Amino acid sequence: MSRFLDEAQKKAVEEILVACAKEANTQVDDELFGKGRSLPDSECSKEPTVSEKLAPTWRRHLGKLKHATAFECIQRRLSEKFPDNVSIEPRLRKDDLTKEVLLTDRWEGSLQPDIVIHFTRNITRLQCIYDLKFPCGYDVGTNPWTAEVVAQMTSYARLGGECLPALITPQRGIVLQ
Repeated sequence: MSRFLDEAQKKAVEEILVACAKEANTQVDDELFGKGRSLPDSECSKEPTVSEKLAPTWRRHLGKLKHATAFECIQRRLSEKFPDNVSIEPRLRKDDLTKEVLLTDRWEGSLQPDIVIHFTRNITRLQCIYDLKFPCGYDVGTNPWTAEVVAQMTSYARLGGECLPALITPQRGIVLQ
């Protein structure tokens, strides 16, 4: 049967997304800095002191590591219960003429949200969009809705869907603007 997830199913997916974000945050910090420790705020904008740098700053390097770890967790947990309704990092664009959402490999004019809940086996019929955000260092109390994030989520909202795009942070869970 083709359909969107009902509220209980959507809530179950969201609980998994939040749990995986928390686990990824803890796992990466524990592996790099020791159990229960994280990078001090003062180091977030500095160059990572690791052999395989994924980005020019600790903030971005940790974000990439935590995203990859969270995506593995999400894929593993959701593939059992909701394999046909959730996609990780799909590249989507809205067609200029038809205004239809399309799955694409074209970078120009496209968006790549972290997580999309969609109609069964139809990624172009969006239900909800989520973006993972991992604050760097101890700066976990900071409002994640920066001007850059607001612009990003506004562009995701133009793709449509049944709900407003939301952020997921390990500290705050699901955060709506």
